[in-house]
Formats: sequence, C-alpha cells, structure tokens
Amino acid sequence: MEIKEKQVHELIETRDDFVVLLNTEGVIVHSNQNWMNYCRKHQLPSALWKVGGNYLNCLKAMRKFNELQCIDEVLNGRTKQEVHLSLFYNKEATDYMSVKYRQFPLNTDTKGIILYKYLLTNLPLANSLNTETVLESMTDAFYLLDNQMRFYFLNSESEKILQRKKEDLIGRNIWACFPKTIGTEFYSNYNRAMQERVPLQFEEYYAPLNSWFSVKVYPVADSGLAVYYQKIRKEDEVKATLSEIPTNDFLTGWNTRKTFIEKAEQFLQEEIPFSLLYMNLDNFKYINTLYNHQTGDEVIKNIAKNVDKLLHSQDVAGRLDGDELILLHVHQGEEQSENFREKIREIFTTPIVLKNSDPVTVTASIGVSSYPHDSYSVEELITFAEAAMRTAKKQTGSSFSFFDSGMGTALTRRLVIEKSLTENLQELGFHFALQPQINCETGDLTGIEVLARWNHPTLGPISPVEFINIAEETGTISHLTNCLLEEVFSFINKKEQRFEKFPKTAINVTSSLLTSRKFFEELFLKMEKYQIAPEQIELELTESVELTSSEITLANLMVCRSKGISIAMDDFGTGFSMLSYLVNYPIDKIKLDKSFIGKIGHDAKSEAVLKSLIQFVKGIDCELLAEGVETEEESLFLQENGCPIHQGYLHDKPLSPEEFELKYLKGCHYQQREWNSYQENTHSV
Repeated sequence: MEIKEKQVHELIETRDDFVVLLNTEGVIVHSNQNWMNYCRKHQLPSALWKVGGNYLNCLKAMRKFNELQCIDEVLNGRTKQEVHLSLFYNKEATDYMSVKYRQFPLNTDTKGIILYKYLLTNLPLANSLNTETVLESMTDAFYLLDNQMRFYFLNSESEKILQRKKEDLIGRNIWACFPKTIGTEFYSNYNRAMQERVPLQFEEYYAPLNSWFSVKVYPVADSGLAVYYQKIRKEDEVKATLSEIPTNDFLTGWNTRKTFIEKAEQFLQEEIPFSLLYMNLDNFKYINTLYNHQTGDEVIKNIAKNVDKLLHSQDVAGRLDGDELILLHVHQGEEQSENFREKIREIFTTPIVLKNSDPVTVTASIGVSSYPHDSYSVEELITFAEAAMRTAKKQTGSSFSFFDSGMGTALTRRLVIEKSLTENLQELGFHFALQPQINCETGDLTGIEVLARWNHPTLGPISPVEFINIAEETGTISHLTNCLLEEVFSFINKKEQRFEKFPKTAINVTSSLLTSRKFFEELFLKMEKYQIAPEQIELELTESVELTSSEITLANLMVCRSKGISIAMDDFGTGFSMLSYLVNYPIDKIKLDKSFIGKIGHDAKSEAVLKSLIQFVKGIDCELLAEGVETEEESLFLQENGCPIHQGYLHDKPLSPEEFELKYLKGCHYQQREWNSYQENTHSV
C-alpha cells in the first residue's frame, strides 16, 4: 500500500476517537492506538484491531449484520459515507458507538474504507445531539421526548426545576409522570408540535410547581421533541397573573379544559342539573393522514360552527384536545334534552364540504353523564362521560352511550392497565406464545407467529385487543413492543445455540410504530444484540390508511427490506383494501384473513372471493398463508386452490415457548411421524 506514514499519523493517530482503515477485502491496513487499547481492555477479537486481520469476517462471526451492510454500501460505491450506531458488549456494560464509514484512497487505483468510532456515554443523545457537555452547561432547562412522549434525556437544570431525578423519569411517558399537564397548553402544544412537526413557543402556568414557564418546543429528526424551558415569574406574582391563562381554544373559540371545568363548577354550586356530552371524532386521524392537519383544523371549525347553532344560552362548549370535544347541556326537560342529543348526532350524518369542495364525512362516538344522577364532581362527570364514549365506540357510525355504574368497573380496569403499561411488563405477567405455520403438502414447519399475551397479577388474562388498543391510545405501544422483542429475541438466541436454525419468526407491528425511525433503530440494535439474522424475522403489518399515505412508513419498510427482513400483510381483505400498496410497498407475504376461511363450505360468494384473492396474490408473486384454519374441509379447499401453507387450530394452537421447544425443536422427529399419520388417515377417508 502506498500510504505515507505521515498521512496515517495525521489522519489516524492524532485523533481522540477510534480509527480503523480497511482495504477492499476488509483486511485491516491500520488501526490507531486508542482502538487497539480499547479492544485489548475488553478482550475483543484481534481481527477487529490487529493489522492483517479480516475485519469483515470477524463481523460475520459476531453476526453484526447492520455494520456489514454499512461497509458494503461504502465499499461498493453506493454511498460515500454512512453513519451507524453499533454495540460492543463487555462484562461490565454495553458500550454504544457512533461509527462513521467513509471511502479512503489507498493508492491511485484503489479505494478502501476508513471507520471513525466515537464512544457514546448516552445512547439517546447519539440520536439527536452531539454532546452532553453543551446541554449540561445550558442555563435553560432541557429535555428530550421520543415519538411516544417518553423522556429519554434531561439535563441537570431540568432535574432542579421539575424536582424529579432523571432516573425516575427516563423511559416514562410525560403525561403519566405529570398528569396535571393534561388539558393545559403543555399538552395541546406538545401534541401539535409532534403531529404537525412545527416549532412552537408559549407561556403556561403549572399549578403543582406554582410557577409560570416560557417554553420552546422543537421537533427533532427521530420524530421526537426537544423542549427548552425556564421559569419566568416569581411565585409571589402568580396570583396576580392567573387571569393571563388562555380561556379559549385557538381553533374553535370554545372554552379550554380549565375554563370549561370552572364554568361547570358554577352550575354545581347553583345546583342546576345538566348533562355532559363527551365527543370523540372516530375517523379524524384518517382525515389528517389522507389530507393534512390544516384540513383537520377546517373540519374541527366546521363541526364547532354547526354545534354552536344548537346550543342554548346556558350551554357550554369546550375542546379538551385535538379531536375530543365536550358540551355541557342544561336540562330543559327529558324530551328537549333527548331532542338536543339527537340533533348533535345528526350533525355527523351530513358530509362537511371543505374549501376545495371535497366532501368529508366524520362520525363521532358520544358519551353522556349527568349531574346530579351520576356524580357531584365535575372531574368525575368528565371521566364518566369519557368512559361512556368508549362504550359508544363499540357501535358503528355515530352513536350515543349513557354512563352506568358498570362502566365504573371498566374504567377502574382501564386505569390499572394504563398504569401497568408504564411499568415492568414481565414482572406483571406479560409474555408471548408461538403459533406454528405448516406447509400442508410436506408437513414442514415453515415459520411461526409471535402472539402477545398478558396474565395480569390482579386482572387475570387480558385480551391482546384490549391492551394493545390501550397502549396505542396512551402512547405506550413502543414500550410494549420493545419488551416483547427483548423476550422473543432472547429466546431465539438461546435456542439457536442448542438446536438447528430457528424458523422464520413473524412479529406484529402496529401502524403507529411504522412511522417511528427510533423504533426501527431500536429493532435493528436488538437484532444485533441477540445475533438475530434479518432473514429470520418477518414484520406483520395490518392494512390501514396510514400504511398507504406515509412516506416515512415506506422509507422504514424499505430499510427493513434492504437488510433482509421480510414484510407480511396481516388480515388481508378486511382493512383499508387499497391494492396499490401491494405494488408500491415491499410486501413479501399475504395472510388471508380468517373471516374468509371460516366461510368455506357455508358461503359460495365468499369462496369465490377467496379463490380470486389467491389467484391475485399468486399473480403478483407474493407468498401466501391462510390463517385461522380450523377444519379439514377448509384445509383441503385451500390446498386445492393453491394455498398450502396454513396457520390455525387444525394444525396447532398458540404454544408457550416451552411447549414449542418440546414439540418442534426437541420433538421434531415425533412431529413428522404424527404428520405422516394424519396424512394417511385423511387420504383413507
């Protein structure tokens, strides 16, 4: 190699970080003393630091697939530079390194690659900012929130002002840590900045700390928020300035949560009977996704104007959050109140015509509670109306539901689940099951699906539909999914060390996580940590409007595909059903929904649709799997029509990891004999 010693010294030995220089074959040409010292200290393989060692072969042996891909991209000229977060494990801890990969001229004809490794003392900072020192020296308090509104960094000034230790906050949802901020400017502005990706500046009073704050909120690259804030008034000035708290919602002109509660309290003091109507716009998020947030604002304004026309002189309207509206209706007699509720419902039966002349239909779920029948507390009445609204959501279209005492039990249950979702899930009975996917023509196990399960210590078994929906609504879905991934990847890693290659494993990812770059970064890091090959993992998505309209989702899925992770479409045929995504999105497998499978032998029209779907999927060269197969009739129909790979109770129920290991890993020979016996009996019939 024609590299001058002086150039090597200037570029490599004088740097404080770790540097490694490779040739086109991945062989180490030079590594600086810092890197060699680090590797020796932590007893890393010599091929990672010693001149002449093959760095690429060592990475392959360590199953560091993400780093291998970055090096390949640069060496083959597909990109001139890559930056990657890498993990190095030692007995004391796990070190995080930011690694920059760049082409480097070895001589006039050959380009190698140089790796600059920077040791990070704080992983979250690596994703958003360059140095912790700058943040700690700031006079402003500062913290970072991820895309699920969870703390992942606070500087010392922030600890002082919030009067909370960072270890008590990091990883937890801000609204769970500071519930009194819900309904304030903090809540509305943070959510707006997160959704619209716009910077915001505001002033707000926070009662528990008896202080006013000046706050600046900035969206950051990983879909989270950077928050700078400082106290702006002395405590003895608070009472004199309470009148400055905003009383009206900026969009509708209606009352904010605080002023709505104050006005409702006056009705209680005067003992005037009233009802609260808690309205949630069911499909509002789809409007924001399909159009934009400006269109969503236009829809909210239209609804507010239509409601205003129905309000009596004493009635009060408020906006609690983006799509959460509330009305206080003074009782005018049962018949008049019933008419009022019906007229409110009718507002949502007529499409709203936007400025561009597009009609938009919005449905609403409406919960009703009343004073004095249900409670003598405004906060309780709002909570009860919200509980009734959630019951109304179980119906189709715009609907009402009235609070009853049974909902109080459901509300208590929900609060327990919400709190548990922020805690150590494994200690609270969260676990997973595995359901096999079988090729009926050969009897081979082709893959498995991971199914989340929860046997709560006080609530008992909780349905996945229930706890996943609550996790989505409360912003804890990322925490839930990451806990699941840790358990599953740890299990795969242990079993691969004892048995042959583990079967391809399908894991469900909810639509809200598909737009999170941070979630996918954490996914890739976990795969590297547990040495999981990308080819072993399949991400299952449910078809939805978010899937078809998000460029971020498409980009995240394309990164997965480039790494070798396959993508499956779950519950195909029951969701948004935009077939264009099968062409534009990197979909490898289609899972036919069990609602179609269950109609085999009972509904000729459904059978015809199913046959067409099978042919369609085969025509676009996607793999095909039928889920929910429970009878031999269903299995034979699917095989005859070109879909031999099945998942369902006919072949096996969801199994605990221990049951799966015994039956499919340790007992694979027994399983094959059992299958052969089943085939013989089937054909004899």
